[in-house]
Amino acid sequence: FALIHVLVCEQGLDKLDVPFLRDRTSSPYLVGPDGLYLRDAASAKPLLWDEASGRAVPFDTPGVVPAVAGCFAVAGAVSVDADDVRREMGAVDGKTAYTMLVEHMKKYTPEWAAGVCDVPAATIRRIANEYLEAASIGATIDIDGRTLPLRPVAVTLGKSVNNGWGAFECCWARTLL
Repeated sequence: FALIHVLVCEQGLDKLDVPFLRDRTSSPYLVGPDGLYLRDAASAKPLLWDEASGRAVPFDTPGVVPAVAGCFAVAGAVSVDADDVRREMGAVDGKTAYTMLVEHMKKYTPEWAAGVCDVPAATIRRIANEYLEAASIGATIDIDGRTLPLRPVAVTLGKSVNNGWGAFECCWARTLL
């Protein structure tokens, strides 16, 4: 979590792979005050904030320019919980899922982690920044005539981490990285 903290809280969005976050994750989805995605009342599709039109629209609206970060006033949305209970939300503020992640990760500083895992905060920051640099954000590679993003980094977890206490958190953190 401290590695993620360094990336999203200390380095910030301008250093991350914004096209990936915007186009291939739920980072732009708007989250309501109940912690659930805000959804279009007619289709129940998750909403995001369209920077082009300046309003909340379903995620698959053609030509949409999703905001990855921010808090936006949304009217007429609904939320649907795991039991399919639908709630009319009225006028609420919706935060992007990415913004919610940043807010959640603020408490997981390298200093916090150093007290838990005995790895110095400076080492945690160094590793996070090396990971970000090695990710080669903006670099591309040509494969079979197609230009693709080059992302030569990965985090893998061994059997001891996967089967031990905290494995769930480790797996989620690895997925987020």
